[in-house]
Amino acid sequence: MTKFLVTTDFSAHSRRGIRFAFQFALQTQAEITLFHVLDLFDPDLAFDSATATPQLRWTKAIQLKTDQLKKFLHAVFPKGIPDVPYNVVCNKLERTLAQTIINYTKTHNFSMVFCSENGASLFKKVLGSLPETLLNNCPVPLCIVPKQYTTSPLNSLCYTTDMQHIDDEMHWIENWRNLLNIPLKVLYFDYEINLQEHQKTLHQVATTYENKDVQFHYIKLIPQSTFKTLLQETLKVVDPSLVIVFRKQNRSIVNRMLFPGKTISLIMENNLPLLVVRKESE
Repeated sequence: MTKFLVTTDFSAHSRRGIRFAFQFALQTQAEITLFHVLDLFDPDLAFDSATATPQLRWTKAIQLKTDQLKKFLHAVFPKGIPDVPYNVVCNKLERTLAQTIINYTKTHNFSMVFCSENGASLFKKVLGSLPETLLNNCPVPLCIVPKQYTTSPLNSLCYTTDMQHIDDEMHWIENWRNLLNIPLKVLYFDYEINLQEHQKTLHQVATTYENKDVQFHYIKLIPQSTFKTLLQETLKVVDPSLVIVFRKQNRSIVNRMLFPGKTISLIMENNLPLLVVRKESE
């Protein structure tokens, strides 16, 4: 069975990520592991160090937080937890929060990781946030749910492409689209769309993949309008339940500071859940 790792820190923001993950799992018949990383510096876990060994402290702390996590999940779904197989896991902190999540993902063969947007400026800072760290290092696709997201069934997908590795990327997306059984719209932005040679190539790509559930939309970039404006206007018209972006990982710090992921930050501004997939190496 497909397995999703859903991270939570018990915050209100993480509730939205949990609801979206359960909806996604419900529509794809996946299994969820609700995951919390435990730090013994948590004031809720102030056990008497004189009467408890370090290992006993961890054991008690994990049990306490596991019980709290079960109660938290019921609070997230006061009308009843969706009919999705799930379990809850509390894990000891390993070096950093992101590294703990990455290690657990690798050792337990998850297909996807879900996390919530945290704070007011998730992508305004290049370093420091959990989602940004996971973006650059997560070994599987990462789904980020915006803090203003309102839960609803997934009814359409949107894929923004640069036309590189289009065959591999469409194959990957089609597998998930078929599981979800919802339509897909593919967006491609370029200044040279009207060039005859370019039009021929784009037509061939669209002919290969288009059907009643898959549509390609080619949007010409123009100097009078910014990419931000065109993307946001297009997303409002398309109104997808989830946007998929393929992205290079492990970029240098300098590269991240100069080019911090324009498309990703703009999509998050539209309050749309975002699925970021590792792009194939050149």
